[in-house]
Amino acid sequence: MSAKRTTNQTKQKDESNDSVKSKIILFMLKDKTKEVGLAEIHRSVETNYSKEGINGILKQLEKDGNIQNVTVKPKDPKYIVADVEKFTAKFEAYAYKDFTSFMIQQLYVEKSELSKIKKYFTKPENDISEMIFKFGLISLQTILASYRRRNDPKNQEVWLRNAMAFENNLNSAKFSNQVKTKLLQNIQEDKRETNPLDVMPRMSRPTKTDYQRHAGEMELALTKMFPKMMKEFREIEDNLWKKETYETMKEVCKENPEYLLE
Repeated sequence: MSAKRTTNQTKQKDESNDSVKSKIILFMLKDKTKEVGLAEIHRSVETNYSKEGINGILKQLEKDGNIQNVTVKPKDPKYIVADVEKFTAKFEAYAYKDFTSFMIQQLYVEKSELSKIKKYFTKPENDISEMIFKFGLISLQTILASYRRRNDPKNQEVWLRNAMAFENNLNSAKFSNQVKTKLLQNIQEDKRETNPLDVMPRMSRPTKTDYQRHAGEMELALTKMFPKMMKEFREIEDNLWKKETYETMKEVCKENPEYLLE
């Protein structure tokens, strides 16, 4: 074995795998949109690792979901940094939907809670009651309409998948935007109450914190109206965030990216 190779191996042992991973990620973060291959990464990253060693680390980073190969074989791999935060948001949302929609089948709706869907004189309770009624009614009606609109089961499934995608819609028609409109009304009313003047000055644009606070208040009102059902939902959510379950769902989504929507 040559002295040069022995020296190189010694240096490589002194340099941790995690250290090289960090150097590669930092290099790639200089331009998140740039696609880079093995040769460029090996030239640009200051390391004692051989090209083969770097290639092994790139494969591990890809497996861990930190980078993505954007080329198709037989072309040589070219990588970009994966949007980890975006992937996390997507797979957590998928897991939340998966757990809640499955577990809700087993929940018993008590008469006392069912009777809460009615008109109220107080705005928070009335907003909640109206939205549950409207969103619930249109969801059920859409599913029933699918049987009338399409005879073929496969076409019915396609029709329903598109018809139930309420967030893939005009902004004003999205369920989330309709909730946001209610929250905005509450924010504006809150600011009027804190301003002693009859004539309001130009109102500052609501911040994310404003929406989060009022969403939290609406969720609290929801909990007071439906304590049993909300307790069940919270337990479902808590079970989902247990480490073993969380990691399992993460792997499922990595292996089945078609489950996730943009």
